[in-house]
Amino acid sequence: MTIRDHEEKLFTKWAQRARKLHDPDMITKDGLLYRGELWFDGINQAHKSANEEQLWNDAGMRLLVLSKELYDEDCWDIRSETGRVPTPHLTNRTALRFFPNLELWAYGLMTIPDRKVATFSRADNPARLQGFYENAPIARVNCKKQPDTRAASNTVLQRYMENYADLLKEQITMYGADIILCIGGQGIMVDFLQRHVWKDLEQFNSHCWYSAKANVLVVKQYHPNYNVYSRKEMYTSLMHDYQAFLKATPQFPTQR
Repeated sequence: MTIRDHEEKLFTKWAQRARKLHDPDMITKDGLLYRGELWFDGINQAHKSANEEQLWNDAGMRLLVLSKELYDEDCWDIRSETGRVPTPHLTNRTALRFFPNLELWAYGLMTIPDRKVATFSRADNPARLQGFYENAPIARVNCKKQPDTRAASNTVLQRYMENYADLLKEQITMYGADIILCIGGQGIMVDFLQRHVWKDLEQFNSHCWYSAKANVLVVKQYHPNYNVYSRKEMYTSLMHDYQAFLKATPQFPTQR
């Protein structure tokens, strides 16, 4: 079964479970991000599906981003996301605070020549970050599949994660990612992974948790829209802890 086929089967199961639980059964499609050509889908600049599965299978480093939910009235397939400004003109301008930060963190975590992380001044180049994020082997999974125009409280988020725990676990593990980047949720996502996915997951420092059995790194980070700290402060703190983890864990990532 291909990754794409597996994703589609899971979405069907999610909708069936939602109807049993009397939850909304509009399910946000997510997962392995599309890596095809850019087009205007009527609302957003989007990517078409192409060779993303081969790219993922051949990758030396795979990143899975765990996010909370889709903030919207309707469902749309976030696998096609670009983070670019919504316009019929295919511009390269990035929208909002969310994507510039997510692109920055993804670049920092996945770009480690000689096992050394990039400094903020080296990494923070908008064109480089956007190009990297739109081409790198990255998957993004929403923990709560039902969209909402208001952000779910942590209590609501946790309830949805527990009610669909087996499906969420199946989706997370099917990718075989090296790094799981948890954005937002104040530790709820890490706690879920400890209880349901990797029982040996242990905290290494403020940002990093590690499963030795699976050789998987779980990273806890702020939501990309968080604005108490600057981009530089959030990135530098994350990379400081990541560098310490890399130094202490020479067997990471898995060599393929």
